[in-house]
Amino acid sequence: MSQRFVPLALLTALAVAGCSSDGYYYDRNSEYADASIAPPLELPDTINRGDYQDSMPVPQASSDFLASDDFEAPRPQPLATSEQGGREFVAMRQSGDARWLAVNAAPAAVWTRLQSFVRDQGLDVQSIDAGKGEITTAQGIISVSQGLRADASEVRCQQGGDVAGSCLNALSGYLAASSADSGVSLAAQSLSRDDRVRLEGRDGTWQVDLALDTERSWAELLYQLQKNFNTDYQTLTDQDRSRGEFMVDYIPREERDGGWLGIGGDGDPVPMVLKLRAENDHTLVTATRADGEETTPALARELLDAVASTLR
Repeated sequence: MSQRFVPLALLTALAVAGCSSDGYYYDRNSEYADASIAPPLELPDTINRGDYQDSMPVPQASSDFLASDDFEAPRPQPLATSEQGGREFVAMRQSGDARWLAVNAAPAAVWTRLQSFVRDQGLDVQSIDAGKGEITTAQGIISVSQGLRADASEVRCQQGGDVAGSCLNALSGYLAASSADSGVSLAAQSLSRDDRVRLEGRDGTWQVDLALDTERSWAELLYQLQKNFNTDYQTLTDQDRSRGEFMVDYIPREERDGGWLGIGGDGDPVPMVLKLRAENDHTLVTATRADGEETTPALARELLDAVASTLR
């Protein structure tokens, strides 16, 4: 064969080799449809299982949300210091016999510190599950879950189903000493949940929907109302845990500082009752006047909006 025909023959062979029944190049875009789930990697019993975990667990879908073209996934919040946002970084919460830590950081940020705590304490790790936010040790279970705020977490220590107080105390000091650049965990991002506090109208009335059970909602509301409802305009006056009620005095905005005309002082405070009731695994908060007069939707919405703002 003449040398001048060699390049042409070579190009023809390459073109034929690149052809397929579907075109010139093999299209792999539909291969996912035939893909199967591989079994998890079996680790030897001699290794420390605390050093290994799923790098990118896929969470179960919990809604019918469909992202738009301009949707941008939120980044996990960095681990905050105790001064960030004027909020206490680590605080103990209690409701009945239950005790836990409220941490001013997203679960993905707290998760890395829990792993460091277990390692630094030399605990015997039996299993670790970033998707559930649980570290099981021979001494007990340490877990983290989404708090009521978007950038808050709840940390628990349990031993035999009971609260491990010494573990909580040790974790409180450890987390308080954590630096702001401790990093976040990609594997634990599925623990974060948004839209935990929603102000919504239903059947002509307003309510706050909290994505927590009543015990946790009561503890968080009590803490926030005691901290924020202590002004001339809004004051927590009493509480009744057995009835699930908070009593507050509230001056509507239009009656503050002399009203719209700015003449005179503040109006008289309106006695209000914040009522908690359970609905499935959520808690609903409603607002009514305590003096028996009709509660206007505008007044209920304004007060509930102020309550929701303290929880976000």
